[in-house]
Amino acid sequence: MLFTLSLPLAAEEASEESVENQDEQSEYQALENGDIITITLDQLLPTQAVLDHDAENANLQRYKNDLKFMYDDLCRLNGGKGIKSWDENSVPTDPNSYTCKGKLGSDSEALSTIVVGPEDGVLYLTTNHTILSTFWDMPNGGTSVPITVKVNHNLISSGDDFWAEMINDKEVWLVNQKGKKVKPDDLPEYIGRKQLKHDKYLSLAHFLTGISYQPPKPDGKDNKQATIPYLALNWALALRGKMKISKYDLNDPEEYATAITEAATIMVDIPDDEIIGKSKLTAKEMGQMDAVDSKALEALLTGENTNFTLATTYRVNKKEKSTPKAVLEEQKAQKEKEENDKKSAESEEVKESAKGDVEGNG
Repeated sequence: MLFTLSLPLAAEEASEESVENQDEQSEYQALENGDIITITLDQLLPTQAVLDHDAENANLQRYKNDLKFMYDDLCRLNGGKGIKSWDENSVPTDPNSYTCKGKLGSDSEALSTIVVGPEDGVLYLTTNHTILSTFWDMPNGGTSVPITVKVNHNLISSGDDFWAEMINDKEVWLVNQKGKKVKPDDLPEYIGRKQLKHDKYLSLAHFLTGISYQPPKPDGKDNKQATIPYLALNWALALRGKMKISKYDLNDPEEYATAITEAATIMVDIPDDEIIGKSKLTAKEMGQMDAVDSKALEALLTGENTNFTLATTYRVNKKEKSTPKAVLEEQKAQKEKEENDKKSAESEEVKESAKGDVEGNG
């Protein structure tokens, strides 16, 4: 069943609904698992406190390079199977201004999923936080972008048991960007990068998909839906305990590439029977590869339009726009000095070592 609901933003607003809105509220109660509805982004509450900002950066740079990618993603995420046509008058906030290859909602497996409840007016997003946050944050997007979603569960009558059911069903990720446990009340009120904090280890995990781990498939079959809840987030937790990403300047593509390379090696070197994050599954069960796919890693780091290249391009451009030129030049000079000092120190060590060898031979 496909229909449109115009719903309030949050639970406290929902509790103030007047009697004249009872018909609309009954629509909430009537929603069943698998129902498909169209809403706007500001009606969604996140079920995690973190986001892969660099995945969003890559999306934003890709859209900047060619708007067709944006409309293609809009169609795909709305279950329309990709973009058919659009023009200079098209806008993301008006689906009637562009045409998708299929009817919206027809590709149900591509839709983001939600949980209804525990009160009228509350919809919790359980998948696709990154791409929907991209639609929220992109210059021509925003809170009123329409999105077609699929109901996973209706827990509108769950009351005080709501969060217990969400946790039991693995529909919520209660860990923040520092790897610390949080409570449901600590979750942000909206999606988007201003509220969902950047988990840098999550960025590493996403970059390394197909390089040091491969998402498992059910019975060896292909499936658009994730088969293991929070797969990348659990890998991010594992990486957090084994490396310090803070020692890298992620605005420097070379340093970022080094961080990704280190993370890739760490992931394949983890004992295959070690439990990954909070998954209760072993590294092998979480898709760990026997060795780093060096060709795929090189392609990621050097390719012209890979997510890494797009994300770092966006980072560099953003930094140049927000940082005064004098500061950038000072930072560049300081970095060059540090590199020269390091080379000089290494050269002195080599000389001292060679001198010692000569004296020893004498």
